[in-house]
Amino acid sequence: MNEPQKDELLQMLLQTLATRGVAVKWASVIKPYSCLVEESRSLLSTNARLEEFKIYLQSNPIIQDTVETLLSHLAMSANAKWQDVSAEVRSLAQRGWYLGRWLPTFLIIDGPLGRFLKDPNSPLNSILKKEYSKYPLLTQARDVFNNDLFRLVRNGVGHWAFSWDEQKDGLYLDMVDWKTGKSTARISVLEGEALHLVAFSVIEVFDKEMFSRANPK
Repeated sequence: MNEPQKDELLQMLLQTLATRGVAVKWASVIKPYSCLVEESRSLLSTNARLEEFKIYLQSNPIIQDTVETLLSHLAMSANAKWQDVSAEVRSLAQRGWYLGRWLPTFLIIDGPLGRFLKDPNSPLNSILKKEYSKYPLLTQARDVFNNDLFRLVRNGVGHWAFSWDEQKDGLYLDMVDWKTGKSTARISVLEGEALHLVAFSVIEVFDKEMFSRANPK
């Protein structure tokens, strides 16, 4: 998928999230993927910044290693076609296809990549705290991962604490607090896919425009 196609798909799915109060500013951007790329390039436009990120990434190699593993996994799962399985298990295959992509993406946000975004020693975290107005999409991307809906979906999928609900108008997921058994959030598969694509887009841009430039392997 080329960059214009990524812009078109991401914009459509961001509009879906905006109706839930998620990434509203990002959803108003015409080229949300391309603009995220531009901000990332701008942020690392000096040798001093590149060196700062290099030192941090080399001190925390699990961040870059995990992202590389995730991208390899998603490249493989993208070729899976649940539509091709026999009719009697097609519904299960469809659900498995979504989960096979969502689960690792949400978990990496809660793990190594979350450290890169939130660690007090992370150069990205430090820059966005001080210069958030210069990098509005990077700041919004960081804030999406702190949004209640994203957090509840991430926790529900990450803990396998959810149930599927197939209705005439589509497929839904009901997230559950695994400790109490209480429902926490209800999303459509389209909304789940939107949350996944937002997370994946950030991961992909970080890998190409930050990690690969600051600490090439």
